[in-house]
This record gives sequence, C-alpha cells and structure tokens, in this order.
Amino acid sequence: MLLLAIGSVVLDTGLAFMTRRLEQNIADPSAIAAARFIRATGGTYQDMKDAACFVAHQNGLFGGPGSTAACDVTANDSKGTILAVNYPPSAAGGTFAGRAGFVEVVLTQNQKSVLGGVLGFSSIRVSSSAVAAFSAGDSNTNSILALDPTSCQALKTHGTGAINVHTVPPGGTGGYVQVNSICFSGAPNTSCSSSGQGALDTSGGGSLTAPHTYVSGTCKANSPIGGPLTEGAVQVGDPLSELAPPDPADYPAGRCGPGLPALTPASSGCVFNSAGVTHIDPGVYYGGWDIKKNGAILELGPGVYIIAGGGIKLSTSGSITSVQGGTGGPAPVLIFNTDNPVTHSGQLGIDFNAQDTLKLAAIDNGPYKGIVVWNDGNGSNPTALIDLEGQSSLNISGTIYSPKGNVKMEGGSSGSGSAAVQVIAWQIDVGGNAALDMPYDPSKLYQFDEKGLVH
Repeated sequence: MLLLAIGSVVLDTGLAFMTRRLEQNIADPSAIAAARFIRATGGTYQDMKDAACFVAHQNGLFGGPGSTAACDVTANDSKGTILAVNYPPSAAGGTFAGRAGFVEVVLTQNQKSVLGGVLGFSSIRVSSSAVAAFSAGDSNTNSILALDPTSCQALKTHGTGAINVHTVPPGGTGGYVQVNSICFSGAPNTSCSSSGQGALDTSGGGSLTAPHTYVSGTCKANSPIGGPLTEGAVQVGDPLSELAPPDPADYPAGRCGPGLPALTPASSGCVFNSAGVTHIDPGVYYGGWDIKKNGAILELGPGVYIIAGGGIKLSTSGSITSVQGGTGGPAPVLIFNTDNPVTHSGQLGIDFNAQDTLKLAAIDNGPYKGIVVWNDGNGSNPTALIDLEGQSSLNISGTIYSPKGNVKMEGGSSGSGSAAVQVIAWQIDVGGNAALDMPYDPSKLYQFDEKGLVH
C-alpha cells in the first residue's frame, strides 16, 4: 500500500500536471479570442463564450473541430470538461478580478487516475485559467477603491462637508465607490445600518454621494448614502499592481533650490527654513523634504519627483502655504514615495497639509501618465500615511495610489470643474468640514493600454 501511495503521487500527480499544461494551452488562446469582443461594436458576453468555445473545439474538446456541442455542459465531453467564461474576471483572476476590460476563461476536467483508484481516487479534478485584456487605455471605473479585504472602516468619511463623486461629462460611466472589505453587521441589502460596524463607515453630519457605491461587506452611516448602494458586492483587484515603479537610477539627483548642489544618497534631504517661494525641479530627493518655517510656498516644475527616504513632513513650527506649479496652477507631477535606494530604508509618509491651497495635477506624459501621488507598496514602510489637505481649497487631479497604506484627503474644491481625482489605497479617510467635489474624468486619471494575455 505504501508503494502504491508513492506510485500514485508520482504517476497520477505527474499526469495531472500534464493535463493542466494542455488545458493552459487551450485556455490562453480562448481568453484572447474572447477578449476581442470586449470592445467590438455590438460585442456581447455570448460572443465571448462562443469565441472561447470555438478554440476549445479546434483543440479537440467537446466533440472536436466542427462540433456544435456546448462547452459548459459536462455531458458534452468524455472527460467531463467544463469551460467557463467570466466577464469581468472572478476572484480567481487575482488583481484582475471584477475589472472591466478583462475576461477570464477557466477550463476544468477530470484526469483519470492510474494507481490512485486502488486508494479510492478514481480521478483528479484539474483546472486552468487565463485572463486576457482589451482595455485600450481605460482607467479603472472607480473614483474611490479601498483594497483592504477584511478591516472595518476600510473606507471612512468624516466631517460635516458633502462629498460628491460625479462623472464628467454628466451621465457618463464610472465614478463608483468600491470597498473590498467584508466587515459586516447584519445581512447585506441596499441600505446602511445606523449601528454596529461596517466596511464603509460615514461619521459626522456630512454626506457621500456617488453614481454607485459597492461594499463587499455592509456599511454603517449616520446619514443616507446618495445614489444606488450594493452591499455584499464582489471584491475587485488592484488595477495598478502590475505596474513597475520608477527606478531612481533613471532620474537625475534633485536640488533643494536653484543653484544648490545635487543631493546624494548620503544627504539628509531638503530643509525649507524660510518663508516665501522655493522653486524645485524633478529628480531624486534623497532624505525627503522637511518644511520647518511657516509661510513656505513650494513651486514644483513638471515631472517625476522621487522621495527617496525621509518622506515629506511638516515640523511643529512649519506649514506649507501652498503647493503649485510655476504658473500658479496645479503642478503636473508624479510624487513617488519610497526608500533610499542605497540603504533600502527611510520610507516615511507624505504630509501635504496646505494652509491655503493644495494644487497638484498628474503628470501628463510618459509611462506614469495620470498618476499624481504613489506610495511604494514594496518599500520598508508600505503603510505610510499620505495626508493631502487644502484648508481653503483642494485642487488635485489624477490617481492617488497607496496599495498598502492609508490615504487621508480633506478640504474644499476649486469649483472650476477641471479637477478629477481617484484614490486607490488599502484604507481611505475622506472628508472635512468643507465640500469635497470629486469629478470622475478618465482622461485625467491613469491610462494604460493592456491588450492580449495578461494572466
């Protein structure tokens, strides 16, 4: 019996791996074939299923080439094969789960056991899957995406102001609020509880309005959620998890001001110890930024700023009057917060708490187009806080991304309608006592072309 058990492990497991490889060779082109219909004029889910089924037939499943047998009924295949097409991908699709622009194909069949039958295992169920994309530069459809899958208050709103998420132009698709946490009190339905705990928790006298709010658990609210609400919603994946971060070696060393020497990995960073305007240009800022004097105004040139250790912090006596571009408008930048590349440590948070106006816009060219602030989820302190506050006006456009950290955003709106912000983070705290306007305009958010097989 011991020899039979060892033989079964070696032989039957080996055959199962061979079957899985054959399945994968069919699932991959099936997913690509199905993805063609994501953006096809008049393309439907049935077209995706038919395309995947055709590839399966051509590879000998469900009756082989020329067969018209359905591909999702066990009786149509001698091995009990089932082909499933999920649009958008299921939770098994990992970071692509629940995302528009992606389709998942799953093949499952029975591998007959050679020696395992003696031990009571007549067959082994083998499954393979593939995900293909045809996103053509689409941004994620969520304006607010809290990734934490379990914690209560993964998305929290506070203060007395109204948070208004809406599409630009009005009536468009997207601008949703998605909370992945399964924290709940009571059975999921279409209204929030006023007691207990919730994945989404609204406190204070403010309000939250969005085209649709999806919560994987349940929500707790002191006031009604504006717009449709779905509790018990499907969790979605991190849409930026596959994106490689900027490499400090590809960028010049930063300078703490015009005419000052370039920073080195041994530098302690930039200290802004005087009031007035300081102009700085893109580059790698070893040791970060420390604002020590009230009245400082940072004027940022357009480009990529890598905060390599030290973070961006306000000392007890310091404050930023404003952060803006050289023209006085929002600075088109990417601020990437990470470690010192030499010591591989030193990652701290970003504290941009402007006493007047905070004006930031996403970089508008290159591989990171559409991202304005990014906290490195693979650094030494991936949970570092991003605190973005404009006490009189908050004018930010672009995607704020912190896959393992908390983002706090608070303040008013410029009211111009030109800003559009998206927050993708582990946990999110949004609010304040001023109205916070969050228009969803995909043209101002991250846009990455993804076509073909991705998983």
